[in-house]
Amino acid sequence: MRPELLLRLTFLSGLTEGPEGPLLTVTAIVGKDPPAYRSRLAAWRGGRLAYLTRGEAKRPLWRGDFVYFLRREGELDQVFRLPLSGGEPEPVTRAKNGVLGYAVGPRGRLLYWTPERRPKPGEPRVYQGWPVKFDGRGRLAEVPVAVYLGARRLFARFPPVEEAVFGEDGALYFLAAPDLRSRATWRGALWRYREGALDRVLAPGGALHTLAAGPEGLAFVHQPYDEGGRFGEVRYLPYRASRSQVLFAGHLGNSVNADLRYGPYRQGPAFGRDGAVYFLATEGGRGVLYRVEPGRTPRRVESPKSVVAFAHGGEALLVEDFDHGPRLVWKGREVYDPNARLKLPFKRPEFFSYRAPEGHEVPGWGLLPEGKGPHPAILYIHGGPHTAFGEAAMFELQLFAAAGYAVVFGNPRGSTGYGEDFARLGGRWGEVDEADLLGLLDAALARFPLDPERVGVAGGSYGGYMTNWLTARHPERFRAAVTDRSIANWLSFFGASDIGPPFTRMQLFADPWRHPERLWEKSPLRYADRVRTPTLVVHSEADHRCPVDQGETWYTALFDRGVATRLFLVPEEGHDLSRSGRPDRRVARLKAYLDWWREHL
Repeated sequence: MRPELLLRLTFLSGLTEGPEGPLLTVTAIVGKDPPAYRSRLAAWRGGRLAYLTRGEAKRPLWRGDFVYFLRREGELDQVFRLPLSGGEPEPVTRAKNGVLGYAVGPRGRLLYWTPERRPKPGEPRVYQGWPVKFDGRGRLAEVPVAVYLGARRLFARFPPVEEAVFGEDGALYFLAAPDLRSRATWRGALWRYREGALDRVLAPGGALHTLAAGPEGLAFVHQPYDEGGRFGEVRYLPYRASRSQVLFAGHLGNSVNADLRYGPYRQGPAFGRDGAVYFLATEGGRGVLYRVEPGRTPRRVESPKSVVAFAHGGEALLVEDFDHGPRLVWKGREVYDPNARLKLPFKRPEFFSYRAPEGHEVPGWGLLPEGKGPHPAILYIHGGPHTAFGEAAMFELQLFAAAGYAVVFGNPRGSTGYGEDFARLGGRWGEVDEADLLGLLDAALARFPLDPERVGVAGGSYGGYMTNWLTARHPERFRAAVTDRSIANWLSFFGASDIGPPFTRMQLFADPWRHPERLWEKSPLRYADRVRTPTLVVHSEADHRCPVDQGETWYTALFDRGVATRLFLVPEEGHDLSRSGRPDRRVARLKAYLDWWREHL
């Protein structure tokens, strides 16, 4: 198994309702110089997959006799529609500055929002709010965003509209931050537009997203951001009410790490034809679909596999597990696996767990190579920290196992899916999570035929932070390390990251002027003089989540101290290089990992 196998894979995403069955996006990798993703809109109907477009179709939405979607025209997105009777897609908008988002209401009424101006190339940018950049989008434009209903301009505002729906009470509903300070602290609001007036309906104090309209009210997600690991809430607001009710609280969405997904995945809340609200939650390393009616108890919609997206009230699913990427399920039957022809040589890992002294179980898995061993091993740490490992395919880990390395991975405290108390680190980064990870590693060494003298450690984002932390705190334990898109210095992360101030405060309860000593105490850079482990530092130059200075700083510190190190910098890519970066760069990254393990492990 070689890294180039990635170039032969096909990805499913964008699942949504269609007239006869689900619509979905099918993405293949095409071309060689360089290879690129080619996404096409398809429909499952008559027992087969039928392609509807030859080119991209983002955010597809079926309404009446048409499928609407966004497509890039020149440098800007516009709304297109495709007649279901056949024919070519036709543009519906010609917005001078492009379309940021849209909604379609009764009788095909089109609502869309567009910037009132675009900064000219080379023009200085002026900001009065925050953030000023965002990963995957680059520098943001702080300009008013106008909302149009057809050709009629309704209003313009900044902070901009983020989502909109047509309510079945005849009003329009929007999600948008009330002001610049709310936007900077991740506090949103729900607004209603009726008869020329825009009124704020509620602002519960956290982030709002995934707005959906049902027959008698609205559903949306409220996410408190006062502390990392908090449960999100699925809330319901009747049209004539001023207070919302919590339908469900949990770790919402499917937050299981995977690198065989590409594109958006609808995870709810969304209303079914039966008027119930459907949504996903992460529980025990799986994505679980729930159904709830207002005032009733939520119940699971059973699926034998982990769910990553749904449509048609759960009749259409995208499911995945350890040895397969997303596949299409329709009416209880798996009907389409885009990679069946490849017969991928993926293995299922073996589950095990570590019981911590405090009494909790730390779930983990061992992915072993062929042969009796003892095998060199890699402790691989997920990102987040509020995500999880579980039933989702990780091409990267399968590649390591195929190359002869055992991979140990699991869910320490801070991970989602095991309750709110388990996920809330309470500012104890590098403490309780460190204890769980090292305990899990010791349990794996005792259980599997592994070589304790040949143990590596790796991870990305939070996993990169923990790789830095562990090699500094326990230099004797690891023979090789790869740190990817990591954090090395919280003091610089605070101002340079696109999530810096709110994320730092909710994770460590500190900032550079209140408890700066806490940020320095939790920075791996403080302990870099202790590192002895040969370390590959991987970072993308356009990463705005964990900015490139973090990787450069760690590399410089190790080089300065005489530690064997190498810096692998990737141009133009952001934080999601390993999941959605240009295909040849993803392959080059995987080769860099394998080379480092081969040289040092």
